[in-house]
Amino acid sequence: MPDAPILQVSGLNVFRGATHVLKDVSFEVARGELVALIGANGAGKSTTLLALSGLLPARSGTARMTTDEGTIELTRASTETIVRAGLIHCPEGRQIFQSLSVADNLALGAYARTDKDWIAQTTEEVYRLFPILREREKIPAGALSGGEQMMLAMGRALLGAPKLLLLDEPSLGLAPKVIDTIFDVIAELKARGVTILLIEQNAAMALEIADRAHVMEHGRITLSGTGASLMENDRVRQAYLGVSA
Repeated sequence: MPDAPILQVSGLNVFRGATHVLKDVSFEVARGELVALIGANGAGKSTTLLALSGLLPARSGTARMTTDEGTIELTRASTETIVRAGLIHCPEGRQIFQSLSVADNLALGAYARTDKDWIAQTTEEVYRLFPILREREKIPAGALSGGEQMMLAMGRALLGAPKLLLLDEPSLGLAPKVIDTIFDVIAELKARGVTILLIEQNAAMALEIADRAHVMEHGRITLSGTGASLMENDRVRQAYLGVSA
């Protein structure tokens, strides 16, 4: 069962230039829970993650992350402080270092860690989860396929020791077989107790794996429930699951 909230977002408003993108967004993520945000392109999902990561300023509202080490206000903290607190963002588009090797990209994920044994063990765990990365560890990351780059981005995120892992569109543009691999790993991470906030264009897969989910439309959360209940919701089925009325 999910534990106490690790993330509490309340009344979050974010602008991009003059455009009001997030409008009084409020939700929680409990420890050990996987929460999904679904919605059309431009609904505000990625903006939500950028704001939580300190990469976009909030005009108003709060976003608090609480761990055993204490509570930080994400809308006021620096990105470095946020990362060191354990909020790790695996962004849309991967954003790997293309000229660096696979191994060096993974090492950069652990830049805030000092325990060499932990880094070595976690690197081995990433190679277990994504065996192809071990085969490719010495080649430039830019030479990887799109699916391999996504695996690398997720592996790099795991080396940040996430207490809250933000995954932004992990299946975007990938072949079905690779998507299955990615979601198998997400399911394993969830089973191990990793707390995950997931944005995913494939609403069916997101809802199937989510404990709870929220529908975002035009910068607002318009519908919330368990993953299972939203899969049975007629509006969600028609708008996001491709089921005719």
